[in-house]
Amino acid sequence: MRAVRSLLATLVAVLAALALTATAAQAAPRPAPHADPHRVAAGSGYLYVSQDAYWAGRWCWWYNADNNWDTINVAENANCDNNNRASMRNLASSAWNDSNTGRPVALYIHPDYTGAWACLGAGDAWDDLTGAWFTWGSNRDGYMKNTNDNIASHRWRSSCSVG
Repeated sequence: MRAVRSLLATLVAVLAALALTATAAQAAPRPAPHADPHRVAAGSGYLYVSQDAYWAGRWCWWYNADNNWDTINVAENANCDNNNRASMRNLASSAWNDSNTGRPVALYIHPDYTGAWACLGAGDAWDDLTGAWFTWGSNRDGYMKNTNDNIASHRWRSSCSVG
C-alpha cells in the first residue's frame, strides 16, 4: 500500500510538472524593448503596444499600418497575445517601434490617420505613454494631448514631419 501511494504521488508530481511546462510553452513571449543600436536595422519590423504601462497587461503587434485599432486584423499582419484581437483603440499605455527599415511610426489620435500624431522613432520604446504627447500636427485636433489611452491608428512614415 505504501508503494502504491508513493507511486501515485510521483505520478501526480510528474503530471503537474508536464502541465506547467505545456502551459508555459503556449504563452506568447512578452515584448522586451532594448537599447541595442544595431537592432534598429535588424528589428522584427513590428510595432508593439501593451494595454498597461511598462509592458503589463494585454499586448498587440502590427507589421503593417492600421487605420483603425477598433479591430486587430490578421490581414494587416497584426495579432495580440493569446489571439485576443479585441479592440486596442484608446487602450495603449506602452509602445515600441521595432522597425527593420529605420523608419519612424506615426501614432494618431483618431482613426484613418487623422488628427494630431506622435512620432516614435525606429528602435524607440515608450514604456509609459503618460509621458508622451501628440506633438505633431499643430493645426489638427488632439495636438498636445497625452497619448496614453488615446491612440486610434498608426502608420510608418519616411520622417516625423510627414503625418
